[in-house]
Amino acid sequence: METLLSLRGVTRSVVLPDDQELHILRGIDLEVFSGDHTAIVGRSGCGKSTLLNLLGLLDVPSSGELEFLGTPVQHIGGNARARLRGSTVGFVFQQFNLLQGRSALDNVMTPLYYAKGRDFWRRRELAMEMLDRVGLAARAGAKPNMMSGGEQQRIAIARALVRRPRLILADEPTGALDVETGQTVMALLDSIATESAAALVTITHDHNVAALARSRYRLDAGVLQAVAEVPA
Repeated sequence: METLLSLRGVTRSVVLPDDQELHILRGIDLEVFSGDHTAIVGRSGCGKSTLLNLLGLLDVPSSGELEFLGTPVQHIGGNARARLRGSTVGFVFQQFNLLQGRSALDNVMTPLYYAKGRDFWRRRELAMEMLDRVGLAARAGAKPNMMSGGEQQRIAIARALVRRPRLILADEPTGALDVETGQTVMALLDSIATESAAALVTITHDHNVAALARSRYRLDAGVLQAVAEVPA
């Protein structure tokens, strides 16, 4: 499998107002492969959000090496990193982050307004194809307040995948859903990611969600460790 992301000895620290240095991530080693499903499980405050920002090219390490498709992200300027993120990374959030006043179709089309060439001109067609893929083509004109939580999350998945990203980052994707709906959503997300050979990274505190992944890690106090099984 192709290595999409490679982290070696990655740390992330911030300086507090009293000039104390807070170490959030400590020596992270991680390989993310195209077509794989990786789960990172940890409690609140363990550094999951900070790690997500690094994986999603929203931030750069304080030290260590983070490579995206073989290119060190520290060597990529902020604007170039934003363009790379927009074309290769799809985000799925716990709270859906949908545009409440816009239809499902409008929400899914939104990322395609930043596309170029054929994808831009075919944005409505591509959005409808993705809505059909998540089983919501018939709800294209509905607004989020007319949908269930499971439907809203499927719209969020369609929006994240409409540009065919190489990397899908799912941040607590079932946190706002009941157990049964959450399992259905995760199965859908995993299925679509596998079909498109995208890497899926799920960041969660839910051990049942983590158990669906093929590669599993635990993040505790900024330290990442591979585990064969995620303990309950």
